[in-house]
Amino acid sequence: MKQYKKNYELKNTAKDRLEGKYGGAILILFLNFVISWMARLFINSIAGSTMNSVYAISGSVTAARTVSFLFDAILLAANILLGVMNAGIALYFLNIACGQQPFTRNLFYGFRNDSKKALVISAAVTLCNTVCLGPGQYLSQQFLNTRDGKWALPALLATAVGLCIYIPISLGIAMSFFLMLDFPGKSGKETLQLCWRLMKGNRKRLFLLELGFLPLMLLCILSFGIGFLWLEPYMQMTYAYFFLDLMNPIEKA
Repeated sequence: MKQYKKNYELKNTAKDRLEGKYGGAILILFLNFVISWMARLFINSIAGSTMNSVYAISGSVTAARTVSFLFDAILLAANILLGVMNAGIALYFLNIACGQQPFTRNLFYGFRNDSKKALVISAAVTLCNTVCLGPGQYLSQQFLNTRDGKWALPALLATAVGLCIYIPISLGIAMSFFLMLDFPGKSGKETLQLCWRLMKGNRKRLFLLELGFLPLMLLCILSFGIGFLWLEPYMQMTYAYFFLDLMNPIEKA
């Protein structure tokens, strides 16, 4: 019979392992944030100016919307590409968990090694997010922009339905980047399938683990986001130990 560690044990182990290593962990996650933020900001700024130019020249709302759709597709592709860095983040924290030397350059591991596999996994994660949560985000934005009550109920329904679909799917593939490092011979599709099988019966454990971070997230928000510099490494370290525990549970008769 397989026996897994309790969530508080994983968190305590993660906290202990990060002793003296917070600086490097904060740096790699901050770099990931800054690179991703700058790339999205650049695309959005180009999209906004291009849409305004197209509308000013043509006077056509349809043409402006077509340009908007095109840039949405570009942004989606950019998000998939940026998501490849999650492979490097997984490697960094696995190195710490396994007592090996982590390096900031690990962030770009997915671009240098197994890039096709990392792209497939990143595409699956990004598309899951976009397809499940996108409609709710769009309708919510419409409500915020117009303050028209007709958007409120559809936004709530789309968000609720999207979350009900997103949560089990995202939990089912959450460990994929860790798995691609552990099984280098498998393709991206095979890695996703393996992760889906391994997470059967373990999604609830991971879900409860993530819920346990909510109080700390609220405190981080109250600190104007500064607390996330410490919380994010702690979470990533805990996920690394969750993965190691998933792969090597205690066998009891």
